[in-house]
Amino acid sequence: MAQLQKYFLKNIFSSTSAFSVRILLNFFFIPYITSIFGSTRYGVWIVIFQTVSYFTLFDFGINSALTRFVSKAFAKKDFQTINKILSTANLLYFFIGTLIGLLVFLFQEYFFGIFEIGSPELITEGKNALILLGAFLSFQFYMMAFGNSHGAFQRLDISKNLLAIEEIIRIGIMSILLYNGYGLVALASTIVTTTILRSIVGIFLLKRIHPEIKLSFRFDKDSAKQLFGYSKITFFISLCWLILYGSDSFILGLLSTTAAAGIYAPGAQLMLYIRNIINIIGVPLIPAISHLESNESFERIQTVYLKGLKYISFISFSMATSVIFFAEPFVHLWLDYEFVQTADVMKILAVGTAFFLPQIIGNSILFGCEKHKVILQVVVLETISKLILVIFLVPLFGIVGMATANTIPQVILYTTLYPFLISKVLKISYGRILYEILKTGSLGFIIAYLLSTLLRSYCSIDSWGAFVWQVGIIAIFVLTIGYFILEKDDRKMLRDFVGK
Repeated sequence: MAQLQKYFLKNIFSSTSAFSVRILLNFFFIPYITSIFGSTRYGVWIVIFQTVSYFTLFDFGINSALTRFVSKAFAKKDFQTINKILSTANLLYFFIGTLIGLLVFLFQEYFFGIFEIGSPELITEGKNALILLGAFLSFQFYMMAFGNSHGAFQRLDISKNLLAIEEIIRIGIMSILLYNGYGLVALASTIVTTTILRSIVGIFLLKRIHPEIKLSFRFDKDSAKQLFGYSKITFFISLCWLILYGSDSFILGLLSTTAAAGIYAPGAQLMLYIRNIINIIGVPLIPAISHLESNESFERIQTVYLKGLKYISFISFSMATSVIFFAEPFVHLWLDYEFVQTADVMKILAVGTAFFLPQIIGNSILFGCEKHKVILQVVVLETISKLILVIFLVPLFGIVGMATANTIPQVILYTTLYPFLISKVLKISYGRILYEILKTGSLGFIIAYLLSTLLRSYCSIDSWGAFVWQVGIIAIFVLTIGYFILEKDDRKMLRDFVGK
């Protein structure tokens, strides 16, 4: 158990470091690329990126199944089973990657004209960039089984560090290209190249750490049956998540304009980063829960869920409240005037985020225990609700309508249906779950609200320095209170880890 905690904390620490690098880089890169491209051209870049993201559905949930079953076998040091699973997945991914390359080519050839792009030159540039991003996705699948499975071996730190290094190199090259007048095609080429190099290094490191792993393309019928048995549910969850969190700019490009998609994207991206902050805990938790479940530690899993719910509710409500107060001055300092509505997007999405984020811990536990059918039931309803609202709200309110269509289902479902269903799985009362959310969530809201109101009333924000010190005061205060919210054993574990 001590070894499992060690790996879990190490994975969280590396994920936090890598994610901090990513946020810092994009903090400077997004205003840089939007100032050069403008809302229309940047909107095309975002739309083609989200178009490619739809083809990730051809993973069919295999990656989640890999994490589940490889981590379970690794808990028993069963490398014979691990090799069968990885080799089978490797062969499947080879065919999937090839199919994706072909489908992306056909899409740009026959369907790219559905987007509202006025300039013929920009259409041609977008189509060429889309082909290259299709190649990027194909290679990503080719390398997936062995180059991106470190998390299943409790070594998520490796993949996160590699992603951080790739991000630094990639954004550095892209910034130079933009400065010298290059466009979408050059940026897409950079993404392809850096992804291939990162994946090759990932395979090398996995083989070096675990020489028992055999690189092959062998098909094992039982392993394939196991993978698809788990992934058939994960596939539909991934489809719903893609519509919920990765399609807004795509839909705006269809129903409105690529300029609207470009204005919406920066705010939505920042809120997605906030979600990913919690995923820093959620992602490494999946193999850890699989490990506990394989050792029949059900009470420990219940404890993990309740603690996570309490801690993250405090963080998510305080962050969401701060976003609502500081979105406008932030966008004013960060982006050009034509992106002013980005602040409205951030404020609306923050409300739904506050209620959704605590349940990321629940998602990780359900995936780790192979009870993820519960997630599917909820996200199907969330997706249907969002799409219905999009049809009515986007034509009337544009990007504000899109943000509202995301938020309303989240607030309703993650205070009613989701906690009710997970209470049945984990044998914890529905009332206890709501109590844990509201108890520390309300505390986080009150602290952030009072501090934000006080600071915004008496201190103006007309520079980055003023913004940083005000947000910094809130962050320090929230983290200090958060430390004392931790239970005694968790505070000790945190101190010991930081000390080391």
